[in-house]
Amino acid sequence: TLRSKTMDGVYQEIWGTLIAYNLIRLEIAKAALAVKCEPTEVSFIRAFHLIQFELHWAGVTRSYGKLPASMKHLRERLVSLLKDERPGRKCDRVVKATPKRYAVRKVKKLP
Repeated sequence: TLRSKTMDGVYQEIWGTLIAYNLIRLEIAKAALAVKCEPTEVSFIRAFHLIQFELHWAGVTRSYGKLPASMKHLRERLVSLLKDERPGRKCDRVVKATPKRYAVRKVKKLP
């Protein structure tokens, strides 16, 4: 969701989201290149949560000299997030009907 109420703020949020997405994809690609696998084999959501966690702790750390080692450790952990092959579905996917918001009462017409 966008939180800004001004047009400039909305643009800033969109650009920030796009930059963050591309940075996560870049880290996934670098980690996949290190182990010679496809970047699509790394789960984006798991990588996002791992990067978010690691960067949170990197921001709290006072010694900035440890950041390169932290990034190396981050890429090693990204490799461990290779997607597991999911088994095939037992049933076909079906789009479920959305439930009605309010109960509907039907009135019968008199003859």
